[in-house]
Amino acid sequence: MNTSAVSIFLPTATTQTLGTNQSETVGKAEASYAVLKFMESFCLISAACGMVGNGMVIWYLGFRLRRNHFTTYILNLAAADFGYLLCIAIETVQYLMQFNVGVQFGLFLFLDLFMYGTGLYLLTTISIERCLSVLCPIWCRSHRPKHLSAIISGLLWCLSFLLNMLGYVLCTIRPPARSCHLLLITIGALDFLFCTPLMLFFSLTLFLRVKCSSQKLRTGRLFIVIMLTVLFFLIFAVPLSVLILFDFLGYKFLYSPEIGFVLSCVNSTLNPVIYFLVGSYRDRRIKFTLRLAFQRAFEDSADDKDERETRETVTMSS
Repeated sequence: MNTSAVSIFLPTATTQTLGTNQSETVGKAEASYAVLKFMESFCLISAACGMVGNGMVIWYLGFRLRRNHFTTYILNLAAADFGYLLCIAIETVQYLMQFNVGVQFGLFLFLDLFMYGTGLYLLTTISIERCLSVLCPIWCRSHRPKHLSAIISGLLWCLSFLLNMLGYVLCTIRPPARSCHLLLITIGALDFLFCTPLMLFFSLTLFLRVKCSSQKLRTGRLFIVIMLTVLFFLIFAVPLSVLILFDFLGYKFLYSPEIGFVLSCVNSTLNPVIYFLVGSYRDRRIKFTLRLAFQRAFEDSADDKDERETRETVTMSS
């Protein structure tokens, strides 16, 4: 969004445009440009596959399956992943086709960080609420408002939008200033130094509570979905926050922003795959639909499983 942010995808394209008479510099620029081309092509393919997968999740959770308070978060997470991959795909096509990427590039970069931040905040909230529902199940069932998930999701969308819109105004529309630099560092610190430790702490607490408890807790497949989603987010998506924060602080590494965006694309693409594999695991039926896989993946407990099997039996008998 500022000069360094807008050049995240175009560090060598600008150098190549300026040109040089030194053969060694030209060779390095061409090699670097080829690497970027490969990374962007891989990111485009990953984004296309991820949009298809997240689109299916949105369709089934939004229109075909009965939602609970956790699937409301998952639905919003899929929407954020879909929007993120869409913006990445548009930016990548712009870069590969060498279109004019002035104001439009800054706008899509803002949308990238908006969707990325929303997904991070949603996944942090999922980890916290799932941990609290296991530690205090009676209190959560009796005192939790019915539409709390929808309200919190809406607030998280608004928070991410306001922060990144402010960054877009300060860093793109207005001339770059010290306030732009400080705001971007603040957003990066919020993502990496606040939300990520919270997600890690509550996910680890949940894991230890379930696996080390003397009582056998009925967690269902949703526990596995959340653990795997958080794990892959920490591996593939968190590096983007770290690399962007370092970039704004002045610590630059070779291909560091590009690698962060490619890894985050992989993370957003993997989420629907996780839902399907967890939902279809150990099912021996030959005809296994996506709807049934997603329905099984988001079972909150054994009670949900019993209710689902009863509903399927009634449907078959009728």
